[in-house]
Amino acid sequence: MQKQTIDVVMGFGGVHPAENDKALKWGGYLEAPMLVVALWILMDWYLISRGLMSLSEREVFDWIVWIFFVVETGLLTLLSTDKLRHLKRNWANVAIICLAFPLLFSVNEQFGVFRLIRLFFLVGFFSHNIRIVMNVLTQNHLGKTLMISALFITGAGILIAGIDPAIDTPAQGIWWAWVTVTTVGYGDVVPVSLEGRIFASLLILMGICLVSLITANVSAYLLSKSAQKELRYEQRELRKLLDVEERIEGLEKKIDAILEELRTNKK
Repeated sequence: MQKQTIDVVMGFGGVHPAENDKALKWGGYLEAPMLVVALWILMDWYLISRGLMSLSEREVFDWIVWIFFVVETGLLTLLSTDKLRHLKRNWANVAIICLAFPLLFSVNEQFGVFRLIRLFFLVGFFSHNIRIVMNVLTQNHLGKTLMISALFITGAGILIAGIDPAIDTPAQGIWWAWVTVTTVGYGDVVPVSLEGRIFASLLILMGICLVSLITANVSAYLLSKSAQKELRYEQRELRKLLDVEERIEGLEKKIDAILEELRTNKK
């Protein structure tokens, strides 16, 4: 039995990995538009809360967002082999389609509260993609490495506050350490003593190593996903070839039986 992930429980499971190729392909095509819709829902909430959107504009965008949900859910359900499974995995999309129907808002403004249900989509969307982050973190114990690095960086920030006179408090030191190790370098807090600069150089080297480590793990993960996809394709093709081979063997047996019967009749 497949373990239920958080995105499936929340109703934003997307296309099941075992679905047919066409459904998986279109699920991939619609990921970018889904991201745009997620960002727009957040912007829409901001504009409405600030009173920067007129009623007519709000109605137009309500319809655009609703139609997208209908098209995305309807198309992927239609393409899925197991349609009921797809709807169960994406029950939140169905809820948004039903409860955030734009005509409800025009019938009674109190129904406008259902617009907020679309914000729930943001949580579901990001939980759907959090698995990628978790998979990267578990690969080669990257998560543990980052946790130890975070503790080290925080400790380094506290330490620099006692080393360098330009950094007054541990809070300033921690801010400086995180800005330095991520190679951002705002320059708002800068060590001025020789000891502080030597310490900063070591922290910069650590930051370069961390960025390289994360980049290498992400690259390895993407390559492994590509290899897994190719392996699944090869397995499907192999199953097809085996099926063809079994059919040919069945036909050969039938032909042999017919030939044997003809020989018997001749005798």
